[in-house]
Amino acid sequence: MKAKLFLQFSILSIVVSIILGAFGAHALKDLFNDYSKEIWEKGILYQLTNSLGLLLIIVLQNQNLIKRKSTTLFLISLGIILFSGSLYALSLSISFFQDYNWLKSLFGPITPIGGTLIITGWIHAFFSVIKK
Repeated sequence: MKAKLFLQFSILSIVVSIILGAFGAHALKDLFNDYSKEIWEKGILYQLTNSLGLLLIIVLQNQNLIKRKSTTLFLISLGIILFSGSLYALSLSISFFQDYNWLKSLFGPITPIGGTLIITGWIHAFFSVIKK
């Protein structure tokens, strides 16, 4: 049951990253400065690559090459939400809410927490490889 939830999350996350990528490239292109655009694109890149990574982990678990632990999937999933989500929010706050510096200071610290969760999830995956 848990694997199905993470499978659905990873597929939905891929869809969302494609939609947000297109939205940023078209609807927001004239509203973003270069820095905001760079932050937005970094969020897309990390969301997309780590979502594909989640799919890979699920496949490897089903092939009994990685232990079936939802900890790895949970860490990476939460990391994607916090890391990429905070980058999207930061990019939007820089472009649209320049007078509200507290937004930048709110979202800024969330990014490294999300990044740390992603890294921890991948380290956990490394140690979950089944020795044959």
